[in-house]
Amino acid sequence: MNDQIEQTIFNDLSNLEKALTEDPTGDRARAMVAYFGEVARESALMLNTTQVEGERQLVTQLIEAFYASQRVIRKVWEALHGNALAV
Repeated sequence: MNDQIEQTIFNDLSNLEKALTEDPTGDRARAMVAYFGEVARESALMLNTTQVEGERQLVTQLIEAFYASQRVIRKVWEALHGNALAV
């Protein structure tokens, strides 16, 4: 993901409800969902190289949090717009 897209996503996350309210097409929501999916996949790759159990648990919790973030973004967008978010 390039730096400009990532910065836009971070700006949207700083005021999530406003960003999703102003996103009738779902493009911004899909970008956020894709971002969290990407960082979850990258984090999962870290599990292959992590030796310490405490670190493995932390990475696993991060992965779960990234997937939870995807669900939150979808639910908020769907509640605001009354439609399912196609990703």
